[in-house]
Amino acid sequence: MEGFSLQHLAVATIALLGGVYIVRSHAASRGRRPPGPPGLPLLGNVLQVPGQHLATYFRGLCEEYGGLVSLNLAGFPVFLIGDIRLAKDVLEKRSAKFSSRPSIPYVRHHVDPAKVYWGVGEQDETHFIGRKLTAGLMAAVRAGETEPLQQFEALLNMTHLLHDGGKNWFHHMDRVSASMVLAAAFGLHCPTGEEPDLKEVIACIAEFVSLCTPSASIINVLPFLDIIPGPMPWRKRAQTYRKREDALYDRLITDAVSGKASGMNTWAAAFAREDKPEGDQRRLMNQFTGAAIETTALSLHTFILACILYPQWIPRAQREIDAIVGQDRLPSFKDRPRLPYVEAIVRETLRWRPAARFGVPHQSTADDVVEYKGTEYFIPKGSIIFAVPWAIEHEWGRFENHDMFQPERFLDDTNNLKSGYETSAFGFGRRACPGIPFAERSLWINIAMILWTFNIRKSEEPEPKTGLSFKYDDSDLAFSGEFSNAPFKFPAVFEPRSVHRAEVVGQEWAECEKDLNVLLPQHKER
Repeated sequence: MEGFSLQHLAVATIALLGGVYIVRSHAASRGRRPPGPPGLPLLGNVLQVPGQHLATYFRGLCEEYGGLVSLNLAGFPVFLIGDIRLAKDVLEKRSAKFSSRPSIPYVRHHVDPAKVYWGVGEQDETHFIGRKLTAGLMAAVRAGETEPLQQFEALLNMTHLLHDGGKNWFHHMDRVSASMVLAAAFGLHCPTGEEPDLKEVIACIAEFVSLCTPSASIINVLPFLDIIPGPMPWRKRAQTYRKREDALYDRLITDAVSGKASGMNTWAAAFAREDKPEGDQRRLMNQFTGAAIETTALSLHTFILACILYPQWIPRAQREIDAIVGQDRLPSFKDRPRLPYVEAIVRETLRWRPAARFGVPHQSTADDVVEYKGTEYFIPKGSIIFAVPWAIEHEWGRFENHDMFQPERFLDDTNNLKSGYETSAFGFGRRACPGIPFAERSLWINIAMILWTFNIRKSEEPEPKTGLSFKYDDSDLAFSGEFSNAPFKFPAVFEPRSVHRAEVVGQEWAECEKDLNVLLPQHKER
């Protein structure tokens, strides 16, 4: 069925799965629905859901119908939120009712029969434990414990970019994003990005995401098939994944806890001190590291695209950095409070092209009434709610020239950061990304160092396949259109701003490398 892709099936199936929990009360039948597109009898809006670029479809609906939109997918309600105030009201202030996730049979019975994947599971004790553990880790991040590691990895990133002029810059951004997380989590430093453990982590993350999509197994649509005994394909696939994941994270956690990987106070060691079962530790680390790696990498890719398509803001950023940092050293975290424009660039990167454009769905666990712009709307139990970053971060009323990359929108008339910063990039309420402090620091130090070291421009080399100049684009065609909305690979040239700056990078790296055995004492054996 052309056009009925994984994304299409995923949304329809999520709604169907969520719908089995809906209590079709008399009150629900009489409740006012938010506005939304008209649908067909029985099917509702199912056939209107596009096969790709679901976020753009959601954003278009929010622009047409307002900040609260209802869809009817085969009789079951899905609600879209495109207004940040409403998202915070519903998903944060009423988080007790709106913090669950849609339950997917294949995940519940086969991928995660022990119910330890707290990020995608229902709101239960496992979710509470996961949030508690990660909150403790992020308190240490806020206190600056991971900053030396993040600064070291960002400096190595600069040396790689200098070495090849950015020919492999996509790979370098992926490497630094992964190595920052894996070093903090397990003491696993990945200097090349080709390390077997890193590749295995990335492969497990990709397989986990695939297994958690509603289209991963026929039993998500026809759950009665699961009564068939024997080694059915869906059972074998889940069992193979669990064995692979267990072997990988057993090894990484054991090395981290024993101190074999490094002398750092790793996240794995912190989890182990909580005396959780080994299976819980493995799956907690899987989820926590996977989200952090992908979000940082996609945001750095987006930042480079903004440098090429909207370069007019770069001189101002470089003037600010030069005034505070000078030409004889690279930026460090101690400079962060005095570089508001760089902070604004981080915020604009997260706003302009958010990594998770249509958000991760929430599910309501009780009937509720939501007021929006003076009108009350009924949200029945079991409804699926998407807070759509692609709509929220491009609200016409909040952001002038919202499709352009303009960091100054976050500064006031005195060139200080505006107060009251709000973003949907990391989710909301009890389901917000727990690793926000680490992700923001990773973005900040890489962006600051890149702007200090390089001028970035378009590549003038022709495309190998066509022989024509590369066409740079920030439309939907330039992005994957899947859940993690990654820009397709594009060339970029990283030119040192001066010979002196390139020499400073080399000097700082030489000094930093001397301290590497203190930071990661077993890095050479890994």
